[in-house]
Amino acid sequence: MARITLIRHGKAEMPRIGGDDFERGLIQRGMQNAEAVGQFMQDHKLLPDLVLVSPARRARQTYDLMSAGWPNPPRVVYEDKLYEVSADTLLRLIFEHGRDVESVAVVGHNPSLVVLLTHFVGLIDGEVNLGYFPTCCVADIGFDAAKIGDIDPEEGRLLSLVRARDLTPLG
Repeated sequence: MARITLIRHGKAEMPRIGGDDFERGLIQRGMQNAEAVGQFMQDHKLLPDLVLVSPARRARQTYDLMSAGWPNPPRVVYEDKLYEVSADTLLRLIFEHGRDVESVAVVGHNPSLVVLLTHFVGLIDGEVNLGYFPTCCVADIGFDAAKIGDIDPEEGRLLSLVRARDLTPLG
């Protein structure tokens, strides 16, 4: 089964007037959440073959903290086009880089992640609010295909949706 895992970056510094959004880093909670998400992914066998990471500082930090304990880190592509990208472009980048693999994870930003998630699975799950995709949220989507290049993007099945607050104690 082909899988795409969408991961929003961890909680970052507040934007500042005149500040550079691209260079905003993670705050302590964002760091803890990224580590917890990485451990969750390892514990639940969600480690991907390929990870596409936005070049924004907060996304790079999230990936570095998530993957620090992974036994066999996957291939990573820091893709400039993942910053401030549309959901259509995000999907095209997933196909472009991950066509021949079984699983791809994306560490990126809203709104493209949540828009792509609802494109994959629709808004049919009455149990889960798919529109609420906070920082360090992880959505794992499965497809009836052997590899990413063979999926039908509109035929995804939500396998899990985990929010970091469910993994780490508030502190």
